[in-house]
Amino acid sequence: MEITYEEFEPFCKWKREPNSDTLEIHLPEFKRQQLRVQLSSSGNLVISGERESDSDGKKGNRFRREFKVSNEIEANQIRAQFCSGILYVIMPKRSTAAAAGVDVKASTMNWNKRLAMEIIVAVSSAVAVGVYVTKYCQCSHLGS
Repeated sequence: MEITYEEFEPFCKWKREPNSDTLEIHLPEFKRQQLRVQLSSSGNLVISGERESDSDGKKGNRFRREFKVSNEIEANQIRAQFCSGILYVIMPKRSTAAAAGVDVKASTMNWNKRLAMEIIVAVSSAVAVGVYVTKYCQCSHLGS
């Protein structure tokens, strides 16, 4: 028996937050088993679903949506939840440095090197000032 599908476009809503983006897809007559969330090899998020819409099993509804996943999203941590007819696709964002393509470990190491150099310069300057004062300043109250 062949099912005739009617294509439709579900209502979608984005919720943008500092640490994650959430896509809400409203699918009131669907069950979790009828939905599919995948990440394609090209890095796109593919969400699809199909269900029978009549008791005879001859008619059905289906949809397919594809979204480009931005570079700031941690693709291997995307997760989906289906609750009360709404599919929530939660996409955690990378840390700011990682999203910018900066190696956090390398930037920390560079910061530590810079701090060490500043400390060396400060100590060297203090020693130089101390030597100068001791050698060239004739303070009468220090005693001879």
